[in-house]
Amino acid sequence: MKDEVSIILSLDKRRIKTNGKFPLKICVSQRYPKKQKYFSTKYEYSEEEYLEILYPEKGKREKSSIKKEREELILVEKKAADVATKIIPFDFAVFEKKLYSKQSSESDAFYQYDLYIKKLKNEGAIKTASNYECSKKALIKFQEYKKIKFPHLLDFRSINVQYLDDFEKYFLEVKEGSISTVGSYTRPLRAIFRIAVDSNIITENFYPFGKNKYVIPSSSKVKKALTKEQLDILYNSTPLTPQQEIAKDFWFFSYICYGMNVKDICLLRNENIDGEILQFNRAKTKKNKRTNIRPIVIYLNDEAKRILLKYSLKSGLKRDFVFGKISDNMSAEQQRSAIDAFNKFISQHIKKLAVSVGLDNDISALWARHSFATMLIRTRGSKVEAQECLGHSSMKVTEGYYSGFTAETMKDISSSIMTFKNN
Repeated sequence: MKDEVSIILSLDKRRIKTNGKFPLKICVSQRYPKKQKYFSTKYEYSEEEYLEILYPEKGKREKSSIKKEREELILVEKKAADVATKIIPFDFAVFEKKLYSKQSSESDAFYQYDLYIKKLKNEGAIKTASNYECSKKALIKFQEYKKIKFPHLLDFRSINVQYLDDFEKYFLEVKEGSISTVGSYTRPLRAIFRIAVDSNIITENFYPFGKNKYVIPSSSKVKKALTKEQLDILYNSTPLTPQQEIAKDFWFFSYICYGMNVKDICLLRNENIDGEILQFNRAKTKKNKRTNIRPIVIYLNDEAKRILLKYSLKSGLKRDFVFGKISDNMSAEQQRSAIDAFNKFISQHIKKLAVSVGLDNDISALWARHSFATMLIRTRGSKVEAQECLGHSSMKVTEGYYSGFTAETMKDISSSIMTFKNN
């Protein structure tokens, strides 16, 4: 393309717009046979603006907005050149088709977000898709705040360490958000960036994450687990409403069944239960792993059997869902919505029950999983067992569920290390 075609940005002065500006065009000139064509862009300028942006005076101090505008136009020109380079022999019709096709949007991070979100939804990963949508929206809001001309466009090459630092500062100081939320927004962006690198859309040297670059912030999760005494109080509590009774039963079913989360409870089918044994694969594991998926096997004690007997539909068909909270006739989005609603129901009513007996007013459905992990480790002293029961891929994940030592244990430790004083 270097010898055959040249590309520059040029004002089309043949037609002035009502606002006194001219449309900016991509001028493509072919040497042999000699031919020239203009292609539209979204930009328009007066002659003065055009000269100021593309032909700055040396040594003259200029506004940051002018620099940003120039950087955008350089990317526009480079994109056009990249498209032309891949057309051998060069053809204007092919160039126009590729320039304005979705393919030309490959270097737009938001376009890649949309592709990946669509893929996740097709795979039924609705919650993960929602996380990516939230990340994308947060970045758009940031670009609107920065008054970027086209906030719904984000070229990968414009995402550098400074951009990410500015986003973090904006979210913490302007939006008054938390550092953990910054991490929840930048991790999807990192994943999208990695996809772009692996797909050769962008080169590795543009990757802005990692050591000596931008490090995604993280904060320690607040460990949410009930103590042995608190579990006893909650278990022996009397629900004040039918809703609290349901919430309590399913909260303890989750606890008893190795901290099974609400999604996996809703996904249980009759075929997962064989007498006193419940066996299932975590939905999260099935999504993230393709080989060596190990099922979680649970012995159903009397309390678990009581809850199953009380709430199962008893259809007799192996493929039917045990509790009927979702059905195969629902779309993935509808199933996700139903599961979220049930999770919210349990959290809302177990909280009310907990408050009525003097327990933490922050308790939720997830606390059953954390409480199981903590109780197992404290009573059996084995994080390996906890990892196996919870179905975690690594010990690091399991440790995130363990709420640590009780105050009494820490007091005993403090006393024990001072026993030398008695000698």
